[in-house]
Amino acid sequence: MNTSLLKKFSPASIAITLAIITSFYLVAFSGGNDKNIVKIHTTSDYNVNTVVTEIESNEKTIATEWQWEEQTNSPIKNPIATFTEESVYRVLKRVRLDNQNNIIIDHEALIALNAALDDSRLQLDEQALGELQMIIKQGLPGTAGDDVAKIVVNYYNYLEASKEFNTIYETDLSSSELSNSETVESNIEEYKENYRELISLRELYLGSDTSSKLFSTSDANANYMFDMLRIEQDTNLSDEDKKIKHKEIIETHAEQTVDISNWNQRHINFLNAKTTILNASISEQQKQTQLTELMHQRFNPEELAKVSHMQLDQP
Repeated sequence: MNTSLLKKFSPASIAITLAIITSFYLVAFSGGNDKNIVKIHTTSDYNVNTVVTEIESNEKTIATEWQWEEQTNSPIKNPIATFTEESVYRVLKRVRLDNQNNIIIDHEALIALNAALDDSRLQLDEQALGELQMIIKQGLPGTAGDDVAKIVVNYYNYLEASKEFNTIYETDLSSSELSNSETVESNIEEYKENYRELISLRELYLGSDTSSKLFSTSDANANYMFDMLRIEQDTNLSDEDKKIKHKEIIETHAEQTVDISNWNQRHINFLNAKTTILNASISEQQKQTQLTELMHQRFNPEELAKVSHMQLDQP
C-alpha cells in the first residue's frame, strides 16, 4: 500500500478498517463512501474474530466447572430473547479459569460476552439481568460465578451506553471529508482520540483493570492499525525504511495477540523453512504437500486453531 492509494479512500473506509478490531494478523482497507455507517465499539471484536479452538484437556473453563445438577431452567420472560441454563452455558463455556477458580479476563471472555449480549434485539431490564445473574451463579457457585455475573451486567450496561457514543461518532464522521494526505493524517488523529474516548467509556462501566484485560487484543489491533497508517503517512521514510518499520510493528502485534509460546521465533523459523520448500525444484502439488506437513510438524492442533486465519500452509 502506498500513500497515493490512501487518497482514494473516504473517511468511512478508513474508519471501517479501524472499527473491525480483529485478531487477524493482516489488516486491509475496505472500500466505501462517506455515507457508510461506522461503529467502533466491540461488536466487531466478536463478529469478525470467529476462530474456533478446541478446549485443551487440562484447561479449566466454565464448561469444566459448570454444575448442572444444581441447576433448574430459568428462562427470562422476554418476548424477544430468552436465556436458559443451556444458552448461558453455551456462550460462556470457553471462558477460562485459573487454578484458584478465578475467571481469566481475556479476549476469549470478550467473545463470550459479545455472543451473549451484543444483539440489537436484546432489551433487558433490571429483573431480566437479575435472572441472568442467578443462572450464572447457580451454574458456577463461588467467587468465579459472582465475578462473571457482575461483569455480564456491567458489560451489558456498557453496550447500552456505547450506542450513544456510536451515534455521536457516526454524526461526526458523516460531516468530514477526505481531500488530501494532510486530511488523512488529521483523521487518523481524530480516530485515535475517539478510540481513547471509547476506552474511557469502557473503564467507566467495567473498571480500568477489567477493561484493559478484556480488550487487550482489541487495543493491540487498534494500535497496530494506527501505527501502520502513521508509517504510511511518514514522508521522511523511504520505502525500505517503511518495510523495516512494518516488520517491527507486525512482530510487536503478534507478540501481543497470538497466544502461542515463543510465537515470533517459531514463526520466523517456519517461514524460513517454508521459503526453502517454495524455492525447491518440485511440482506445485509436492510443494503444497510438504508445506502442510511442515505446518503440522512445527505447530500442534491447538496452536494451529488459534492462527487458522493465517493459512500457514498456503504458498
